[in-house]
Amino acid sequence: MSEGWARMWAPVVASMLVVAGCASTADPTPADVVPSAIAEGGTLVVATDPTFPPAELRSPIEFQSVLQGELTGFEVELLEAVAAELGLEVEWQDVAFEDVLGQLSLGVTDLAAASITVTDERAARYTFVTFFESATQWAAREPNTTGITPDNACGARVAVQAGTIQEDDLAERSAACEDAGSDAIDVQTFQRQDEAAAAVLAGAADAYLADAPVVQWDLQQYGTTQNPASTIANARLSAVGAPYDLQPYGWALSDPDLAQALLEGLQAVYASGDYDDILEFWGVQEGGIDTFEVVGAG
Repeated sequence: MSEGWARMWAPVVASMLVVAGCASTADPTPADVVPSAIAEGGTLVVATDPTFPPAELRSPIEFQSVLQGELTGFEVELLEAVAAELGLEVEWQDVAFEDVLGQLSLGVTDLAAASITVTDERAARYTFVTFFESATQWAAREPNTTGITPDNACGARVAVQAGTIQEDDLAERSAACEDAGSDAIDVQTFQRQDEAAAAVLAGAADAYLADAPVVQWDLQQYGTTQNPASTIANARLSAVGAPYDLQPYGWALSDPDLAQALLEGLQAVYASGDYDDILEFWGVQEGGIDTFEVVGAG
């Protein structure tokens, strides 16, 4: 009913309640579907890898004229906005990317939020709430003397973060090189995403690949138009090849009931306009989606 209608008929409604008894007419909210154990505790415990800017990072930096400290990034802000809709606080736990899903399996955390691409293999074991989409992008040090591209990497040194879909991508490409009679790719695996980029900047690797938002972030820091003072030994990065393999990001959970609460909270954040505002602030609006889903096991 409208506010005006409610005021007009308040005396009548009051007399009806005396006869019929009091009943709540409040609309349900996302907080109403939070599992009771989590609602009572008031906290979501979340595993993340804080080395994956602009989705999650801990290094104090200045970005968009705002000093960033503690844990921040577009995925961090989105999840905290959703938690607020659910009446919850977020307790972040830093974990290496290859371990974030393991912490969830052990019951140490309620969910994992670490730029996790929803693959068939992962969806067979966990429930996901999708909130974004991303592609894979390669980058090389300038000048690209090896001429490396995603389709011309046989025998080259390529850096990648452990546990990512890009590590699987490289394994397949390397096997194809060998099947074609060429040298395998020299895959250099790092625990942190920033270590993979640093290996290329230092000349220890010819290229690296990562999610497109990560590479775009690195290009802002170390691209060919940046100030030499902001680079490692004045090195430069440039993107090589086009982005490919567009796939959704998701928050991973073991509890389907919590997934439904997160879905409804995310829809509320989207309806408020905060979803678009957060993505635009971090410059990743191209990955925004307008339909969110619960997918996977459960």
